[in-house]
Amino acid sequence: MMNMLAQYIIVVALIITILYVVNQYYKYSRAKRKRQETIGAGKGLPFPRILNKYTQKGYNVILRIPILRTVLIKVRKKLETLSVYDEYTLRREVMKIIFSIIALFSVGCLFLVIIRPSWLVIFWILLGILLLSGILIDFFVYRVENRLLKQLKNFITRVTFNYQQTKSVDEAVFDSIQYAGPEMKVHAERINKILNALHSEKELAAYEEVAPSRYLRVFASLAVLVKDRGDNFDEEKGSSFVRGVTSINKELNDEILYRSKLSYALRSISALALIPIFLALPTKHWSISQFPTTESFYGSRIGFLAEIAVYAISVACYLIVRKMREINDNSTEFKPKRIRWERWLFKKIPLLEKFCKALSPQEFTKKYHERQQLIKEANENLEVKELTLQQVLSCLAVFIVLVSAFTLAHVREANTVLNQVATQSIFTSQLTEKELQGIAEMNEFDKSVIEDLKEMKKLPTDEELREMIADQLNLDSRDLEVTNAYKRITGKWITISNSFLQWWEVLIAIVIAFTSYLIPVQILIAKRQARLKLMEREVYQLLVLISILRDFEGMSVSIILNWLQRFSLVFKKSITIAIEEFDSGQEMALVKLSENNTFEPFQQIVERLRLTIIRLSIKEAFTDIEMEREFYLEQRREDQKRSLEKKSQIGEFLGLGPLVCLTFIYLIFPIIYIGVNESKNMINMFT
Repeated sequence: MMNMLAQYIIVVALIITILYVVNQYYKYSRAKRKRQETIGAGKGLPFPRILNKYTQKGYNVILRIPILRTVLIKVRKKLETLSVYDEYTLRREVMKIIFSIIALFSVGCLFLVIIRPSWLVIFWILLGILLLSGILIDFFVYRVENRLLKQLKNFITRVTFNYQQTKSVDEAVFDSIQYAGPEMKVHAERINKILNALHSEKELAAYEEVAPSRYLRVFASLAVLVKDRGDNFDEEKGSSFVRGVTSINKELNDEILYRSKLSYALRSISALALIPIFLALPTKHWSISQFPTTESFYGSRIGFLAEIAVYAISVACYLIVRKMREINDNSTEFKPKRIRWERWLFKKIPLLEKFCKALSPQEFTKKYHERQQLIKEANENLEVKELTLQQVLSCLAVFIVLVSAFTLAHVREANTVLNQVATQSIFTSQLTEKELQGIAEMNEFDKSVIEDLKEMKKLPTDEELREMIADQLNLDSRDLEVTNAYKRITGKWITISNSFLQWWEVLIAIVIAFTSYLIPVQILIAKRQARLKLMEREVYQLLVLISILRDFEGMSVSIILNWLQRFSLVFKKSITIAIEEFDSGQEMALVKLSENNTFEPFQQIVERLRLTIIRLSIKEAFTDIEMEREFYLEQRREDQKRSLEKKSQIGEFLGLGPLVCLTFIYLIFPIIYIGVNESKNMINMFT
């Protein structure tokens, strides 16, 4: 009762504080407006300009918040697919939706907390947000992306057919718009507008910033290139434009098939992983109704930890399955500048910096170089000492969470022993209402005796405790009822007295915390592996791009580098540096580009570009590029096949794992646990 009253007081105080802040801000704004009118400054900024200002600032802020950044990216992808905006307008529209979502969730959460304030309600609210976000992403992002890819494939096929008839790119695109699907039609009209613009390169650059798919960017760029430079026809191979869009369609086919197979392999698994959360309480109530003595287990410390384990396993499996279903098109790199909070901590606490330096590997050692290389390959803006700080804080956070969980479990166990009405044994039949009332009265008596023991400065001896119980019951100390009450109360008192953090629990927390010390390093290793896969995929895309460009007349290394820079993510920064240094020394710029990127397939592309400067033409340097491209295509298909098999197996495990945990941890184990304890009690009674 007191806990609920405290929660109500906190909520009311929060509402009053919010209203007070709003009122003060309103008064300040009104006073400021009057001052401006007095000094002749005129009216303030109009509302649209104020909204634009805060949406642009809010966009940059939310990009730095991990959970909200994910929602922002999904909303952006949705808007990019359905409409074509410039970057400034796109950010404003995205933030309008984000602000609306935050406002609705805040009002809903506040309303629910006011009606029924409890931690369980907050948990269900967060779970509802998690589920709703997953459903929205499925229906409004992934499905729209899949439809756009299929419509783009059909649109490119239609453009190819019309181009072979008219031999004009802009006419082929214009004639194909009427056959485009609803999602593709918006982009087809924008591409047609670019082709007919006076400054098509400028319009193309603006479109590339907001295009939702790299396939759209490549197709639009290729169409502009053919319109400006003309097509190149070969007697054996045919049109360069047709070969280029055919290559795009090949990639599209693989992408569509992979998405379809992955969606089929992981169908309904995310929902299956969350079922135990909704079945946990019904399972608990059913177990208590069939085996009433299990209520003591669910109220105990082990029961509390089992409940946390079931919820944690289900939510973790759900999030992993959701992550497995994601397919990053990498059309735009959403990687904002990271807040260097480690550097800020070092500045505020110099002793912490010295401590982290002491724990870090010494400079100029092999281990220090390995850490630096790992950070570089993971593309993280970190120093070795900052990575060590992350490890220390990870270790400390896990230790605090575990110690808090163990402490809370002890508090809950003591409260359960003190207040829970004892039920019958697992080996006895159901009790009548009269018997249950007697047990409740007996529990109240035990509680009063234990409260008296807590207030005593010196605990009584066994005989004194027995006499105290006998006096309160008005019975002889040798009476059987007094003996049973004495055993019952001493058992409860021992449990309550031992309800504090044990040394072995602290030891477990320390061991697990030391294990978590490696988590930041393992995250960097995972990022390095993901980046390696991204580099392999990007090299294949660059080979496709070069295979298209090499057949056009007037191609040079400078033009190819500019195209690679526009469509690259991983190598974009180093290619940009090479372009800036290209005029001061072409070969030296390419040498530096090769040295700055240790990925061998990319180095081979750079070496071929160097050959074109020295002695060969673009066509001669990339004569066997078709063979290389086919090799990477087959390798990619094999990787996708293995990825599907692996994700399917992991998905089945993650989907069924929470159900197995619920059945064993929350149903079978309590019955076994209570049965063993009851057996021990019965053996003690007969001995």
